[in-house]
Amino acid sequence: MIVNESLYQENTGMNGTLIDDVVELTWDALLLLILKGFVLVLIILAAILGNLLIILSVSRNHKLRSPTNSFIVSLAVADTLVAILAMTFNAFYTVTDKWIFPQELCDFWNSCDVLFSTASILHLCCISVDRYYAIVKPFEYPNKMNKKSVAFMIGCVWSSSGLISFVPIFSGWYTTNEHLLERNMFPDECNFVVNKPYAVVSSCVSFWVPSIIMIGATDTTAQMMVNVPQNHRNSHVDEEQPTPLKRSINKMKREHKAAKTLGIIMGVFIFCWLPFFIWYVTESLCDTYLHKILVLLRINVFVTYSYRLLRYRLLTSRYRHVLLGLFLQFRNCDYVINFKKNTFTTYENVKNQDDG
Repeated sequence: MIVNESLYQENTGMNGTLIDDVVELTWDALLLLILKGFVLVLIILAAILGNLLIILSVSRNHKLRSPTNSFIVSLAVADTLVAILAMTFNAFYTVTDKWIFPQELCDFWNSCDVLFSTASILHLCCISVDRYYAIVKPFEYPNKMNKKSVAFMIGCVWSSSGLISFVPIFSGWYTTNEHLLERNMFPDECNFVVNKPYAVVSSCVSFWVPSIIMIGATDTTAQMMVNVPQNHRNSHVDEEQPTPLKRSINKMKREHKAAKTLGIIMGVFIFCWLPFFIWYVTESLCDTYLHKILVLLRINVFVTYSYRLLRYRLLTSRYRHVLLGLFLQFRNCDYVINFKKNTFTTYENVKNQDDG
């Protein structure tokens, strides 16, 4: 059986022309389309909810306000905005393969996608540097990663991300003259076609340079942790040991676990983003446009978005237990009254378990 659908009755672009596009879909194709849209919507909602919980937890608990968590909160803001302002358009365009919005919204979508994705990658780079100083150079850490330096790094992340996104895209510097003409001829498309200079510069800022820094920092951190005597890392805390010694051993174990988690996260990060940036640069330098590969890469980018929640394993068990306390509070009607008290109690219980 064939289902005839008029998917797009009107194009709201700059030229205001009416475009009728009748698409014939089999029931199987229609069900696949619905399933694809349902999965993408779930990913978007999970990204928004998860990141909002991260932001709310840190803002409610002053014990979690550390330099590392400052980067993670800023990262959560970037991931929330990319879910709201970029992933929604991406999901719609991936499912329908048509653009029914004005071309100004196309530029806005592309700008948001570049801005928040770049900011997300650069935040991971900052976290790897933060962990490098915390583990490899712990005595320099308080001076290197103070409030001013953290604020400066976060400011650089957002400013550099904005400079390679909204400025060149809305100015038209990012693309070719041919593509600018095609935009007027085919208003139902929203393709992000870039020229060679922009492809090289933006990919270096967004991926290649941060990746090199992350790999270097993570590798050095991993080597440092390997050189730590195994008996120190596997030491069991005795109740009779002095309190400073117990705290030192517990801290060493947590840092070692965080270093391993960081290595896994960076590996997943490179695995997810590397195919996209290889295509991104190759397509621009070779003057080719591979539509089918682009569709696959859009799906791969959604896989990249979906793994973002896993990155918060960088946080300590204390942080995750605070999140659990926050979730449990949402189930109670008096959550607003008891939130601070119960969340702080949860934190103290986990702290006592870690230190004991």
